[in-house]
Amino acid sequence: MQYLYFLLMVAGIILLIIGVKTIPRLVNTKLLYEMPCVDKEGTFFLPKGMYGIWLSGKLFTKSPIGKVGFKIINLQTGKTVPLSVSILKTSSSGFVKGRMELYWFRAEEGNYLLSLAGEGNIIEKAEAAIADIIIKKPVDYSQFSVQIRERRSVFIFLLAILEIVLGMTMTKFGIIHLVALLQ
Repeated sequence: MQYLYFLLMVAGIILLIIGVKTIPRLVNTKLLYEMPCVDKEGTFFLPKGMYGIWLSGKLFTKSPIGKVGFKIINLQTGKTVPLSVSILKTSSSGFVKGRMELYWFRAEEGNYLLSLAGEGNIIEKAEAAIADIIIKKPVDYSQFSVQIRERRSVFIFLLAILEIVLGMTMTKFGIIHLVALLQ
């Protein structure tokens, strides 16, 4: 029985390590294009795949979320690429700068035009209205940029969290029962 609890503990540690190593890989995705928010348009090339639109900028300043909308057009076909709102807004930050995924989209290989046009969705507009009440200063667009990054599935992120929780539980269960058996 001791061996079973020892194996449970080892399996839990392995699962915990795998989960912890997976999380940074999901957030630190490859940057494919970056455009300052002061520029209203920019063109870039994408291979076929799934991508995210990230807003990057200085922390603790008023952001342009809700003040700008995003439009991506495939230059070969002239069609607008449909954008989906990121449900779990993945974010990554350091001490001075941070970034947050706002939208994601699927793209065929080709050249694309990214333009900042209109306003954000209704939720972003509400966030902007609250920010306008709290912070009276206008948005400094020179502090922010729009990034196009590879996108990882949310399900892999949830699976990594499940691995961490399950790994911790298995390790704890194995240690408690192993100590109880040895006494």
